Amino acid sequence: MKVLNLALVGLSFPAVSFAQTQIIIDTSLGDIPITLFDSAAPATVANFLGYVERGDYDNVIFHRLVSGFVLQTGGFEVTDPSEALLVEAIQTAPPVVNEPGISNLRGTIATAKLGGDPDSATSQWFVNLGDNSANLDAQNGGFTVFGEVTDFTVVDEITNRPVGNFGGAFTDLPLLEFDPNVAVVREDLIVINSVTVVPEPSTGLLASVALLGLLRRKR
Repeated sequence: MKVLNLALVGLSFPAVSFAQTQIIIDTSLGDIPITLFDSAAPATVANFLGYVERGDYDNVIFHRLVSGFVLQTGGFEVTDPSEALLVEAIQTAPPVVNEPGISNLRGTIATAKLGGDPDSATSQWFVNLGDNSANLDAQNGGFTVFGEVTDFTVVDEITNRPVGNFGGAFTDLPLLEFDPNVAVVREDLIVINSVTVVPEPSTGLLASVALLGLLRRKR
């Protein structure tokens, strides 16, 4: 009977959600690990991963930091050094349908969108730096949470950096270094170098690990 029970547990274990995609965001200040909520926000996660697979987030900057509120990115990439402008807007895919439901709590990530249009999210997203549920869960149809930061070390490092006001989309631009008397250069920007999807372990291996753990507990 014990063998039968263990076999059933082993067979059913892979069906338990190991489907949440894990990603690593390599930034100027280190790696940010994130778990995506594939089941809760499937269209939003698919949209995000589309940008990742095309390399659209490579060399994108963090362009908005509001202390205790949000750290935003996904909209502007560093230009070639020969260009006069430091950054330019990235090309975006069609908007994704809104998928509210999970609260905008500290550490979660959510899509940015246009005011008055719940289904306008494209490439930009933000990290909630505090509990924004009272504001963002209902505003503009609710902001779709589609993942969470699993280690806040690098996010905290970014939020401790200075912020400059350069108008437009850059009124709250976080910088590695900032002297208001000196022009900002590319090296001052906080950049996402790349976004990597962490490969999933095979389900057979997961089942074996689960079974081994259960056997040890039975002793």
